[in-house]
Amino acid sequence: MNPHTGSERRPRRANRIAPFVVLVGLVVYAVMMFAMLTAPASAKASAAPATVRTTNIDSSDSTPWVTPSMPARCTDAQIASGNVVSCVVSKFSEPAERGWGTPPMPFNADGSTNPGWKWLGWSYTGSEALRAWEQALWKNAGRIGSIKAGAVQAPAGALVLFEGFLAEVQAKGYKIRDVIGYNFRCTSNTRKDCVGLDAKSLSNHSWGLAIDFNVGANPEIRYAPSAENGATTACAVPMRTDIPKWVVDTAQKWGLLWGGYGWNGGCATPTTQRSSILRDPMHFEFRGTADDAVAIARFNGASVTRYCSNQVEGTTTVRTCAWADRPQAGWRTPIVLQAPAGATAALVNITLTGASTDAFVTAERCDVAVSGERAWSNGNVSKGGTVANLAVVPLDSLGRFCIFNSHPMHVIVDAQGFFLPSRVAGPASGRFTLVTPTRVLDTRKGDRCDAAGACRLGGRASTSSLNGVPVPQAPAGSTSLLANVTVTDTAIAGGFLTADSCESLAARGQTSSNLNFGANDIVSNLAIVTVGNVGATRGFCTATTGELHQIVDVQGAFSPAGQWGLTLTPQTRLVDTRKCHVDGCGVRRPAGGILRLTAPAGASAVLVNITLTDSVASGYVQADKCSALSPSTETASNANVIPGRTAANLAVVPVDADGSFCLYTSAATHMIVDIQGSFSPSGDLRFVSMNAERRFDSRSNAG
Repeated sequence: MNPHTGSERRPRRANRIAPFVVLVGLVVYAVMMFAMLTAPASAKASAAPATVRTTNIDSSDSTPWVTPSMPARCTDAQIASGNVVSCVVSKFSEPAERGWGTPPMPFNADGSTNPGWKWLGWSYTGSEALRAWEQALWKNAGRIGSIKAGAVQAPAGALVLFEGFLAEVQAKGYKIRDVIGYNFRCTSNTRKDCVGLDAKSLSNHSWGLAIDFNVGANPEIRYAPSAENGATTACAVPMRTDIPKWVVDTAQKWGLLWGGYGWNGGCATPTTQRSSILRDPMHFEFRGTADDAVAIARFNGASVTRYCSNQVEGTTTVRTCAWADRPQAGWRTPIVLQAPAGATAALVNITLTGASTDAFVTAERCDVAVSGERAWSNGNVSKGGTVANLAVVPLDSLGRFCIFNSHPMHVIVDAQGFFLPSRVAGPASGRFTLVTPTRVLDTRKGDRCDAAGACRLGGRASTSSLNGVPVPQAPAGSTSLLANVTVTDTAIAGGFLTADSCESLAARGQTSSNLNFGANDIVSNLAIVTVGNVGATRGFCTATTGELHQIVDVQGAFSPAGQWGLTLTPQTRLVDTRKCHVDGCGVRRPAGGILRLTAPAGASAVLVNITLTDSVASGYVQADKCSALSPSTETASNANVIPGRTAANLAVVPVDADGSFCLYTSAATHMIVDIQGSFSPSGDLRFVSMNAERRFDSRSNAG
């Protein structure tokens, strides 16, 4: 058995260190560990043990274990189960190969020095070149017995193992006087400054995968048999340590390998024949993978979360993991939609939740490299909120698109239909027909209907049955309707609404959502809804998890005999009033103001995403061709906003003959408008509707 480790590896060359150098090194090391023990309490929150699983480790005998015998190496099955108390976790691959990241190095292969490195005499810790590497490490958020918050620094998965181990041995009576974890250097049996060495000579401390404690009582020493000690093998020479066997057993329970067994081949038992052995009893390290750490922590009752998913870097798909429970900032997550052959775009509802700050997402092609600041958005969410937004997204040849996260948050995607070129779309596909924006339902005025078509029922939309939305204005042959759905006066703290054909909702229930709401909320979202029957009238139904008033404005329909096809345009920001625009710089759109914008040449209607933020009062936006806009009466709305919230909504807006369209704001607010496409007689893309299906939910990916 070979416990060759990433901390104290086989030496590249012999070292002879003068005694005074050893003395100086010990003094410096002691100072460093004192600093670690008195580290400030500000630290990243760690995944501390919850209810620790008890094991039959007898801690009554605290006799130092000076001639230990090492258990067998754990099998893959044992590690996968997390139950490793009776074996040692000792995988021989490098930490980078086990999922712990690839560190920068101070020297290149040709011996030249990289910038940003500062040698402190014992490590490079704190060097400018290590800023990103060190920021990715976590620190213990609270005290661990005698160990102050922030004193142990490690990757999140390993930190929870160290925390569990250190807490358990101290609770059972072992006293820890000093401890250190992360420390960027090469191994002590090569040369710590890494001159002439590569990453294979780095100590496991450089990854934060090792801790040392009680250094004075547990020094690293090379032992050899001699006439004085009477041993015939180095493994029989008693080592200098104050660590009893039960502490080592506890370390193994948490997946940690003890340096007291000896490096460079180790001592399986005291009778193993070795001419010399380097023992490091202060040292405990984790030599498994990131997934192994999760399994061991969970078996022992500690809470640790790791989120893994495919990501697109440039145009290459890679598997990426984070010590978190949701997609992270800067991730481009590919969303596979099971699109029909030939589809070049999809209509999707994107729901965002779980953001710890105001955040946004963009929908973009996966087969085109996109980097840097995004100049558009497809959904915005405020801290702690849940919002949904409809979007038309471009698809690559694999039938997928990418979601880019500005900040960590959960993303849910429901597919509602696809756009295909006319040559492959088939006879049942639809073109768009615009209708005069019409309010077909407003339950605030007593217009509530049921799925059988009975109306004038009064009161909020019901949670116990389907709510009907009859649309007698639907053009003949319509397969789906474009409708803006608004909810207000919500009666519960949080819920969602689904719009679909009454037949589909009755058969399948709410397997997707169109919008989400909070208590006493007002939220709107555009929906393309499959046409069904509401009694004897064409229309659709809604189902809601909470009582509320709902307002529905129909804007158009898709049918084989429709007027216009879709032309996708590169997503482009037309205006952002937070920046400079026609009315000045950083000036909100005023209450009662009308903003005129220009559509692409030849457009009969534009597909735009309207985002409202930083409003001074509750309000709405109406969008129409400028010649038809009548803002004096709210006959329809395209987006709604309340103070303190950012709201986004997709809209199809008709265009005047001069190529202009207008937006009216009822309250002073900042407004951002991004164009996604246009409809016209020459537009080639046809729409194929489907009952909404959930295609991605990041909440189910955490592991």
